[in-house]
Amino acid sequence: MSAPLQSATIALFAACLGAVGGAWLAGQRGGEGLDHAKLSVLEQRIAQQTDLIEEMQIEIEGLKSARAQLGALANPLEGLDQALPDGDLPPLLEDRENSFGRYAELMLLSARRHINSGLKPISQSRLIEVFGRPAESLTQDCAPPTSPRLVAALTTRDVGPFRARLIRPAVDSLERIFAKLKADEPGLYATLRTYGGLCARLIRGSSERISRHAFGVALDVSVGGTLDRMGDGTTQFGLILLAEHFQAEGWVWGAAFRREDSMHFEVSADLFEKWLAEGAI
Repeated sequence: MSAPLQSATIALFAACLGAVGGAWLAGQRGGEGLDHAKLSVLEQRIAQQTDLIEEMQIEIEGLKSARAQLGALANPLEGLDQALPDGDLPPLLEDRENSFGRYAELMLLSARRHINSGLKPISQSRLIEVFGRPAESLTQDCAPPTSPRLVAALTTRDVGPFRARLIRPAVDSLERIFAKLKADEPGLYATLRTYGGLCARLIRGSSERISRHAFGVALDVSVGGTLDRMGDGTTQFGLILLAEHFQAEGWVWGAAFRREDSMHFEVSADLFEKWLAEGAI
């Protein structure tokens, strides 16, 4: 089945599911003898199927993007040996191998929702329990934190490729991550930039959910200053390599989020509790 036909089929299935489920639920709500327990279970199942449909649509878009890239890369060196004299390859190709170019190439992640292998984010309620609200008034824009407990836990330090301001044990962890990365992938290490650490704000698009950036436990990392587009199901090759080092240290990777965010890394719940138990926070 072609990609457009697959997309149309999924869209039709989603519409039918929504229409049938909505009509049935409306009838049940209006009828007599409503079984609220069964109704709740059915609503949950419809929501789960809707989420699955959204994921399938994202995967299809990712596949179409990957197919287009493969088509553009097909036989890129065909006839090069006849077109060029003996000797080194052109500087453009040689420089690309030594630049951030190959690290910024997009890859399709399979089973990305399960990529964190048991690592779970810290709940907002737990962060508020430990630090209090990071600031009294929070908006979509960054603001400095005002919580005394949180401010006392923060530090700013050079972690290798850039400076970071997070809670102290998280900065210690970043130093270990980037030291290991520098030894394993020096080319990738040299390209890394940060697109944000501490930022007291709400989650984008939310009126009440607080970003984990607001508590100093999350970091956005860029390959060569380029942006990895959110929610397209693809990830830069360099971020895949980097994620292995973050996950080994106990950080959650945003590529597994419902809306894929591959530049985002945050401290896992287990690692946070370990630091609390050790008195590091």
